[in-house]
Amino acid sequence: MRDTKRGASAVSPIGMRFVAAAIAISSVFALASCKDKPAETTPSMMSGGGKPAVSGGTSGGAPAGATTAFDKPRKADGAISVRIITNNASSFWTAMEKGMEDGKKEAGCEAQKVVPSGTTPTNSDQKAAFEQQMAANVDGIAVTPIEPDAFSSVIDSAIEKGVPVVTFDSDSPKSKRLAYIGTNNYEAGKKAGDEAVKLLPTGGKFVAFVGNMSAQNARDRYQGFLDAVKGHNIEPLQDPFQDKADKTGAAYRNVADAITKYGDKINIFLGIWSYNGPAIIDEVAKAKLNGKVKIVAFDGDPKTLDALSKGTVDAAVVQKPYEFGRLCTKLLTAINKKGLKAAMDDLKPELEKLGMTVKDNIVDTGVEVITPGPSATEFLKKLKEKGLETT
Repeated sequence: MRDTKRGASAVSPIGMRFVAAAIAISSVFALASCKDKPAETTPSMMSGGGKPAVSGGTSGGAPAGATTAFDKPRKADGAISVRIITNNASSFWTAMEKGMEDGKKEAGCEAQKVVPSGTTPTNSDQKAAFEQQMAANVDGIAVTPIEPDAFSSVIDSAIEKGVPVVTFDSDSPKSKRLAYIGTNNYEAGKKAGDEAVKLLPTGGKFVAFVGNMSAQNARDRYQGFLDAVKGHNIEPLQDPFQDKADKTGAAYRNVADAITKYGDKINIFLGIWSYNGPAIIDEVAKAKLNGKVKIVAFDGDPKTLDALSKGTVDAAVVQKPYEFGRLCTKLLTAINKKGLKAAMDDLKPELEKLGMTVKDNIVDTGVEVITPGPSATEFLKKLKEKGLETT
C-alpha cells in the first residue's frame, strides 16, 4: 500500500477498495478476539485474603441484567414441575430426596430427583440428564455440578431460554445460576481442620479422599482444611486420592493403597465426600488400625454415624441435604409464581429462623460438627424424628 501521507488522490479506486476491505476484515477479527478473550480476574472476583472465591462465599452467578427476565412471574398459574439433578447415586441424597418430597407438599408442585446415568457419572452424563429435562419442558432445575466451570454453559443456556436454574451442594459461581443453596464449603473445611488440630495437638500427617477435585465443594473443603491446620504441623502426605465417584470400588481401593503406601506415617484420614467415610472405616478396621489413627469425615452416612456412636470415627462435619431438597423445591416453585426477588424475600424469614444466612441469593445452610458421645446421640435422635437414617 502506498504512503498515506501522499493523500487520497495518490491511491487508485481499486486500491481504495482493497484498503476498505482490509479494514473491515481486521475489524471483524478484532471483535471476534475480544469476544473470545476470557475475562480477567479482578479483585471483586476474589474472596478475602486473595484466595479464589469459594462456593457459598461469593456473589457470582447471574449479573443483575441477566435476572431481569425472572423479576416477574414466569408461570403464575398452573402446575409447576421441578427437577433436582444430583452428581451420583450416593445414599447422601436420600435425605435430600426426603426434603424434596416435603418441599413439594409445601409448595404444591411436582418434583423429582434425577440421577445422571453411569456408575461414576461424568460431566457429559450430567449434561445429558440436564438436557433431557429441558427437552421435557420442566419449569425449574436444581443441579449440583460435577465440574462447575464446564457446566456453566449448560446452565447459561437454560437461563437464556427463561428456565430458572439454581445450584445446591456444589456451586457453579461463574454461571448465570439464579441462586446457590448449600454449605459454605470453605468454612465447612475449616471446621474439619479445627477438629484435626484438636485431635493432633502436636501435629502429624494426613491423607484425604474424594470423588473429584474438579467439584467446587471438594476444592473448597480441602482448601478450608489446609488453611485451618496451617501452622499446626499437620501436613498432607500427598494430594487427595480421587475415586471419580466410584463409591463401591475405587473409594475403598484408594484407602487400602494409602495404607500400603504410607503405613504408620498416617495419623489422620480425611473423607471429603459422604461415602469416603465408610470406605475409610472399613479399610482402617481391616488393617487393624482402629485406635492408632484418627478419622474425620464429612456427612452422616449410616456407617459413619454408627462409627461415631462407637467412637471409631472421631468427628464428622454434617451438612443439611434435607434442606437442600426442600428449599430448592420451594424456591424454584416460587420463582415461577412470583419472580426471583419476591421468592427470595418470602423465603428469608424462614431461612433466618433456621439459622441460615443469605447474601446475594446465596443461602448458606450451615453445618454441624458431630463427635462421639452425647453429640452423636442427640444428632441421631433428631434424624429419627424426621424419619431419616442418614444426612
